[in-house]
Amino acid sequence: MITVEEFTFVKEGNAAKIYLDPSGEDYAGLRRVAGSFAADIALVCGLEPDICTEIRELAGTAIIAGSIGTNGLIDQLIADGTLDVSSIQGKRECYRIQVIEHPVQGVEQALVIAGSDKRGTIYGIYSVSEKIGVSPWVYWADVVPEKKPLLALSTRLLHTTSKEPSVKYRGIFLNDDWPSLGSWVTQAFGDFNEEFYDKVFELILRLKGNYLWPAMWSAEFSLNGKSSPIASALHAEEYGIIMGTSHHEPLFRAGSEWQKVYKEYGTSNLWDFARNRQAITDFWEDGIKRNQNFHNLITLGMRGESDSALEGSDAENIELLKDIIRTQKGLLKKYHLEYAPQILAVYKEVEKYWYGTPDVEGLKDWDVLKGVTILLADDNFGNLRKIPAVHEHHRSAGWGMYYHFDYHGGPHSYEWVNTTPLDKVWEQMSMAFDYGIREVWIVNVGDLKPMELPISYFLDLAYDFDAWGTGAINRTAEYTGRWVKQQFGHALEAETVEGITQILSDYTRMNGRRKPEIITPATFSLHHYHEAGRVLKQAIELEQAAEAIYERIPEPHKDAYYQLVYYPAAASANVVKMNIYAGLNSLYLKRGSVLANIYAKLVHEATGRDKELERAYNSGMASGKWQGMMSSAHVGYVNWDAEGWKYPDVSTIVPATGPQMIVDVEGTERAYVSGMASLPVFTNLLQESYDITISNGGAEGFAFEAKSSADWIRLEKTEGWIVTGETLRISVDWDRVNGAASGEITLSGAGETVKVKASTEWTDIQDVPPMTFIEAHHVVSIEAEHAISRVSKSGAEWKIIGNYGRTLSSVKMYPDGISFAQPEQAPYLEYRILLCQDGEYTLTAYTAPTNNLSMTSRLTYAAGFDGEKPVIADTLPVGYEGGNHDNEPWCRAVMDNIHTTATRHTLSKGMHTLRFYGLDAGLVLQKLVLSASPLPYSYLGPEESFYTGQRRH
Repeated sequence: MITVEEFTFVKEGNAAKIYLDPSGEDYAGLRRVAGSFAADIALVCGLEPDICTEIRELAGTAIIAGSIGTNGLIDQLIADGTLDVSSIQGKRECYRIQVIEHPVQGVEQALVIAGSDKRGTIYGIYSVSEKIGVSPWVYWADVVPEKKPLLALSTRLLHTTSKEPSVKYRGIFLNDDWPSLGSWVTQAFGDFNEEFYDKVFELILRLKGNYLWPAMWSAEFSLNGKSSPIASALHAEEYGIIMGTSHHEPLFRAGSEWQKVYKEYGTSNLWDFARNRQAITDFWEDGIKRNQNFHNLITLGMRGESDSALEGSDAENIELLKDIIRTQKGLLKKYHLEYAPQILAVYKEVEKYWYGTPDVEGLKDWDVLKGVTILLADDNFGNLRKIPAVHEHHRSAGWGMYYHFDYHGGPHSYEWVNTTPLDKVWEQMSMAFDYGIREVWIVNVGDLKPMELPISYFLDLAYDFDAWGTGAINRTAEYTGRWVKQQFGHALEAETVEGITQILSDYTRMNGRRKPEIITPATFSLHHYHEAGRVLKQAIELEQAAEAIYERIPEPHKDAYYQLVYYPAAASANVVKMNIYAGLNSLYLKRGSVLANIYAKLVHEATGRDKELERAYNSGMASGKWQGMMSSAHVGYVNWDAEGWKYPDVSTIVPATGPQMIVDVEGTERAYVSGMASLPVFTNLLQESYDITISNGGAEGFAFEAKSSADWIRLEKTEGWIVTGETLRISVDWDRVNGAASGEITLSGAGETVKVKASTEWTDIQDVPPMTFIEAHHVVSIEAEHAISRVSKSGAEWKIIGNYGRTLSSVKMYPDGISFAQPEQAPYLEYRILLCQDGEYTLTAYTAPTNNLSMTSRLTYAAGFDGEKPVIADTLPVGYEGGNHDNEPWCRAVMDNIHTTATRHTLSKGMHTLRFYGLDAGLVLQKLVLSASPLPYSYLGPEESFYTGQRRH
């Protein structure tokens, strides 16, 4: 039953008409958006409302949309006092939605969507689309809304007043657009034309963005139109999308245009202003003539051909850039665009030209750039580089940030699925906002798909920083859950929504540890800390979870689930499995074990699955709609780019004649066919279990027997038959031992015997205080959040960022931007540790791969024990240069996604208190490892040590 408390969109075959004022200057764009809004209603109800431009055509219920000052009916409602827009008038990109009774003769009820400007109106229209259940990803991810024969919403839900967006320009960059995006666009639209860009514009607006850098490596936005060369730009203007060009494409010209048209300007094709000045100037001037009447954020500056560095010395290049910018500004003034918004990207080597060098003054204080927004950049791997000092935060033309979810460049490209967890985006971009970077946020999204979730998050963070920014710590899981509900919630049980949310978190975190392109068979240790086995288990469980939910997804929603969740999760897990299996193949190949053949088969199965998953995405999903979209190489990079990529190599062995017993013992890197081996020590603290693998080097099976010399040694199995191999889990019955003990395990088979020593260590913890980490295996490993205290000082405090980092979580000092010269001024973390021996210890700090945030700062901390003077350490090695792919320390940090820094400490047996002081802003601590001897190789480091009060799993 419909009441006055509801507004009815569709009932009994009748749909409320949508009214637009055709005389409004924003009519063309609103007409486009109203058309897609009407299509949204039809998706839900099967009936598409009419769009009308005559008030007299309205009757019953109606939808009235328009901007203040451009829609006569809305202006009349405001003048009558019926519609109150005081909260949005004069503001940027705001809207007011209100249900009004009897707004005009013949209309009983109207849903009025009033915008402070065109984009405000459009955001309001699309917010109603979301309220009726249509996802912003309705086209781009085939998200199917709930079908309803009757569509009515409560007026309470509809009544909305939006706030001004937090960041002024919020957008995406379609980059690295081949082979995936380009292949799909070519078959779907013929070219990067207006038909394609209409879909992109609509998505950006649904996500409350307003800014776009178009595809550019083989496309020219203002030349590739279908109805006319400039059609895409015309459509952008109608939609209200502010266009830009990427950091190296000045004055409206696409990077690939020059080589196609240079003969119109001279005989030389050199993209070199110093040697081809007039031709390039004329080329730029034609770009201004072509695009001057559209809303653009105009790129200034210049880099070398194909986004390469300028030639010349630093001094020469700074002077050259000044000359270039003066010329560009002169051209803009000639066409009365001197006050149009302009932007200079401080990217890669241009950063040096901005700040200058000890010998040459940079562009930073150059008066000519006072009215130009300065676009800073991350290091291409999601870590901010230099950001504004406190006194620079309120620069008149503001600051921007160019961020990356995708990158084509050194030390390696990543252009496949999402590898940037939302927690990292939150931590880094919240810091950017806190440092005054609020004018422009633009993110490189590569092929756009499959970056759906991070794109939504990035634009929502920019749109409403109060809701999701610094004050919303540890809310990325909540955001992800809401996003999943938006796509699937009406069709799934709450438990399934939670499961999908966890899958999205797990796969991006797995990829965030190390990007799939550079995982190798040797990445995770096969010998220590169960590392490869633990990571393999995570991958298999992720894959199984994605599969289990796929089976429960109703048929109409399977396509959306496959592309948004299943493919990126299952395919990423499969790459991990493939490489660990290849590592095991290599290990057992060296042993001469037939297990090599088993793992070779598993690798082949994983490579086949990779191809099948890709085929299903490109051809099977959504009736082949996304043909070619999933075509990027993503395994086995051997160069910085995809050239030469390959699936992992595997080999097989020819078994020896007869049986041959081969024994692998956890913690040792050799295999045994006879003799004596040793397991790592068992401790009552960790209550470890260890693996012994018995495998066969021969063509014939054999019986094995396992015996222990002590009743406290637990053998998972005491006998069996080996054809290929079997792993025995060895543990301790702690009810039978309460001190140090030793014993042996005797393994017999195929006429050979291998003995394995087993021993225990016992630590009495009866009087040890809670949260005390206790040394075992010469190591104390501590997850950073497990401090006994986090002590605030000088207005700064440590906060836990859950689920952020390679292992458990991270801790960071807040507020952002605060640094300390001396440890005694700084907040600190305190940890309690019990050591079992006297000696020299190494304390290794595992910190996020953050860069120094200014030309003069570093990334330092201090660590000290028992009140003694702390040791100051710098996480950045001497010569470190973030973003420089020729700089080995930076390359290692972003590939491993960690900084590791060591300090040395002389410590005695017994209880100690460790204090960890944060000195430089931006430092993010993930883990601390105190070791009495060199650590064996592992990617993630030792698992966390036992601490008193710890819950056992």
